[in-house]
Amino acid sequence: MRTKVILVTLAVLLLLTSCAVTVPSENERPDMAGAADTGSSEMPTPEATPFMYEQCESQELIPDLSFKRGINIHSQKDHSNGDTFTSLGYHSFYGGDAKAPKWGLAQWDSGPSLTAESVGNDDTELTDNYSKLFRYDPASNIMTFRLNTAAYYYGKPSREGDYWPHLLIEQPEFVFGSNLEKQKQFYSCSADAIVCSFDIKLDDYNITEIEGDWVRAAQFLMYFYVKGTKTNDFCWFGLQLFDNRWELNDHYIGYDGGKADASGAMIFSIGSKYIYTSKTLYKDGKPNPGGDWIHVSVDIKPFLEEMFEYGKKDNYFKANSLDELIVNGMNLGWETIGTFDHTMSVKDLHLTSYVKKSD
Repeated sequence: MRTKVILVTLAVLLLLTSCAVTVPSENERPDMAGAADTGSSEMPTPEATPFMYEQCESQELIPDLSFKRGINIHSQKDHSNGDTFTSLGYHSFYGGDAKAPKWGLAQWDSGPSLTAESVGNDDTELTDNYSKLFRYDPASNIMTFRLNTAAYYYGKPSREGDYWPHLLIEQPEFVFGSNLEKQKQFYSCSADAIVCSFDIKLDDYNITEIEGDWVRAAQFLMYFYVKGTKTNDFCWFGLQLFDNRWELNDHYIGYDGGKADASGAMIFSIGSKYIYTSKTLYKDGKPNPGGDWIHVSVDIKPFLEEMFEYGKKDNYFKANSLDELIVNGMNLGWETIGTFDHTMSVKDLHLTSYVKKSD
């Protein structure tokens, strides 16, 4: 079976013929919201084959999925000072103090900053009661992301080259570096299967049409950080979970650009048509706020193989094989150009790696 892969790049990249590998800092995020379709090409997708999970050992790759260590709240980026940012404090969703959180809350270019004191009705939520909210409910294992970009755009249209609002959670790296040798095989991109599973629901979706907007793009994205163990290779490996511009789309392949703080790193983002197999976050051709929970379970291993094949053909990866690449870090949340007020919930997130038992 062969699938059509949509190759899309940001407008600034149309002028480039090559791109050096740049390893992003731990808190950067790729910018693809302003992407335009520049054509397509064919590349193979591996045939799906039965996989016997009972013949494997498994390991969860994402640490602290229940936020027991709390969350570190990041300030806005200071674009006049090397895109620096600071910590605005730690927050525990369980009450009491948070110590050494694995998770960070990034709110780049999204208006007024949440702080550790921005507590809503109870400890489960951080909110300013207007522009943004992040909630984690330990009882239901639900994460909720609300971003109202009106506080950033102030009624003005988005312009090409502008920074744009983000609200996301991130872990710059998992625990690969301190793992025992046997455990390291689970983080390898050559594991036998790496299954990402969760439930997702679009709670609210409102758009303000403003004349002169460069792009009206509301995206809810998940990225895993693919890193080299022997090289400085880095790739934003993504899952396109929601895009208001189309219900089902194909892969996004390009290089991070369009803004001064862009990383230049490769982006390989799985199209939503491979993520949602029966139901989507749309109804009658439009985003469907208030709809049902949708369960997602996708083995990303075949797509990691596609990523590597494409990157080698494009002279991007220095690694010789998938054995030299690991999945080690992630982020998840909104990336939006234009004036939207939208809310997404995710529950029961897992990234489970499977390796066949040795004889």
